[in-house]
Amino acid sequence: MTHRIPLWFFADLPPIARLQAGLALPSTRIYDRHGTLLYEVLPPQGGRNVAIPLSDIPAHCIAAVISTEDANYYAHPGVDLVGVARALWINLRGGEVLAGGSTITQQVVRTLLLDPAQRADRSLRRKLREMILALQLQAAYSKDDVLALYLNQSYFGNLAYGIEAAARAYFGKSATELSLAECALLTGLLQSPAVYDPLTN
Repeated sequence: MTHRIPLWFFADLPPIARLQAGLALPSTRIYDRHGTLLYEVLPPQGGRNVAIPLSDIPAHCIAAVISTEDANYYAHPGVDLVGVARALWINLRGGEVLAGGSTITQQVVRTLLLDPAQRADRSLRRKLREMILALQLQAAYSKDDVLALYLNQSYFGNLAYGIEAAARAYFGKSATELSLAECALLTGLLQSPAVYDPLTN
């Protein structure tokens, strides 16, 4: 006997075209005539954000993020079934939710397409809807485009959205200048910016 998921389960999925509406607003940066930053105006209900191309992000930062967040990133279509099975096994053995199995693409979907209430929902329905959206997103965008969205929109703590804002907040430099150790620290922040905040702990 087969079980079908009702169509209403996915009926009100947000369209992928709405992705741009979820982007963090960029900061307004005011410079003097010599190029020295004088002031940064943060958007209301937001933080610092300066989007940069993937080509400007050091390769060791990209490698650190992929190895930590989604080791099979370039091999799956947006959803990693091996990762989901691994997370399910870890959770069953641990008796609680210890691993999530979300890919980078799923995290982009969660951040940019789902509202805060949906993001907080831990139900199977939300997870399945997120997986469908991740497949749709990966069909519409290249792997590099999705990775650039992730690195430019993720929250790193201390009002820093994206790796450029994080590099400036924690190290006072551009992301292009980050060392391997600095990339490793920023990658660790993605797991829990408040818990791993190096400025307070």
